[in-house]
Order: sequence, then C-alpha cells, then structure tokens
Amino acid sequence: MMQWNDHFKMGIPAFDQEHRQIFKIAGQILEIAQAPGIDEADRMPALRQALNELVSCFSQHAAQEEAYMREIGYEGYGLHKMLHDDFRSTQMARYRQIVERDVCNKEEVWNFIGSELGWLLEHIATADMAIVGKSVLSRPAPGGLELAAVEREINRLLAATLDIEANAAVVDAHYRGEPLGEMICQKIVYRRAWRKSVVLCGVERSFVRRVARCLYGDLFGDKPDLVLSTIEVFTARFWITLSRQLTGLDDNIDVCESRFLLEGTLAEELRGLEPSISLLFRSDHGKFFVATDSWRIGERMKLA
Repeated sequence: MMQWNDHFKMGIPAFDQEHRQIFKIAGQILEIAQAPGIDEADRMPALRQALNELVSCFSQHAAQEEAYMREIGYEGYGLHKMLHDDFRSTQMARYRQIVERDVCNKEEVWNFIGSELGWLLEHIATADMAIVGKSVLSRPAPGGLELAAVEREINRLLAATLDIEANAAVVDAHYRGEPLGEMICQKIVYRRAWRKSVVLCGVERSFVRRVARCLYGDLFGDKPDLVLSTIEVFTARFWITLSRQLTGLDDNIDVCESRFLLEGTLAEELRGLEPSISLLFRSDHGKFFVATDSWRIGERMKLA
C-alpha cells in the first residue's frame, strides 16, 4: 500500500502506530478482495471481518485522539471532532453497503478503501499535524486575498498532504474551460450553514499518475477505481481545507454531492455556474484548475 515515511509522523507514538495500522488493514482488505486462491464462499466472511476490524480501529483511534485533545485543552478540538464525525457519517455509509450484504464486487471494495485512504491522508497531514504544531499551514492576516496568497497556500497544502513540491502558479485568472488535454474533472457541491456552494475542479492526468504512484506503487496501474475513489474524496477535502486556511473560518462544511464530469462538458458546466473565481494553475507535475460560484475565497479575492 502506501509508502509510509516520516513526513506523516505526528511524533506521538501511539497515534502514529494507529495510523499505520489503519493503512495496513486497508492493504489486507485489498489483498483479500483480489486474491485468486480464496474460494468465493470464504471471501465475503474474510472481507467482512477485515472491514469490521478497520472500522473498529478507526473508531478507537478517533476516541483516543479526541480524549488527548480534551486533555491538553486543544483549541481546535471542536472542528477536529466534527471532521471525525463527518468521516463516520459519510465513509461508513459505504462500509455498511458492503458488510450488510452477502456478496460484493471488487469495485465496491476499491471504492471504499480508496475513498477512506483519500480522506485519511488529507486528515493526517492537516488536522492531525496541527494538534502537535507540525502543520506547515498558517492562517492569513485579515484583509483581501491576492493571487500570490492563494498560490502560497495551495503549494503549502500540497506539500503537507502529498509531500509534493508542486511550484504551482496561476496562469489564467479567468479560466473558462478551454481544452487542456487529458484532465479528470469533478463537480462538488458543499453546504456551509444555510448556503450551498459549487466547486468545479480538474487536474491533469499526469498529476494524478504522480500521486497514484506515491500512494499505491505497482497497484495503481490496474486499479483505476481505487485511484479515482482516492482522488474524489481527497479533492473534496482539499478545497475545504484551503477555504478554511484562506478565510480563517472553522464553521461546518458538508459535502452534498461529488461526481466526475463527463468529457467535453466542462465548458458548459462553467457557463452554467457563472463562477466568481476561476483559476488555472500550472505546476511541475501538471495543470489543474478550480472555479466556484460563491465561496468566500472568491468573495474576498483581488484578481490582480
């Protein structure tokens, strides 16, 4: 599975071990799902047992982490617990769909494990690291946002979550969906309090391949569903974290919808969205873009 390294260590041995254990169990689940030597009558009970172990491991870890935050008086406890609760309500719905039936297919397992790891990777690198003061992210000073601030925060976030030096820079502050080659595009609908916001985003496949190799090694080439599930959930969480960093707001943000866009529909989606901000970035690993209709990033930005 994932190539674990010191970049993901919080420095609290118990929590670091629990994070490794979660990824280890996820790897075991993938092995069970694809192992050719297991009789199909035995595969589902083995999967159910491993999935139950994964959920139990996460639940125990989250409870211990929350207890530690309360013990040290961590000021970000409320938001952090909210993130754990969000994981339980969204990812566990996929888990229940698998374990409550007598049969499942490999694609369902790839989808669950991929999305679970995508969420956990972003969470460890941002929220968990913040507990011990190791997060490379910082809250900006109040005032208007400029493109340089967005570039800086995106690069810091990519370094924190993926251990990637991207050197991302805005090349078009008014992107309207012009063809960019092979892209994976996504539409995400968020709810913040009473208000909904739509984010359209996309990343060049070369960037996705770079990330997939780091996470899954040789598995990535023949497991596209696994990779796409990871990218889908990771991306949705990535833009939430960026928004919080740029605005300084910790209020609840729910993901109402997340889906990939069909090829050739991006320009039409952008016209329908009428975005208040639409930025195209180039980076050392490929291009990517983000556009939103009414998120606070767009409301406060100076498109200079």
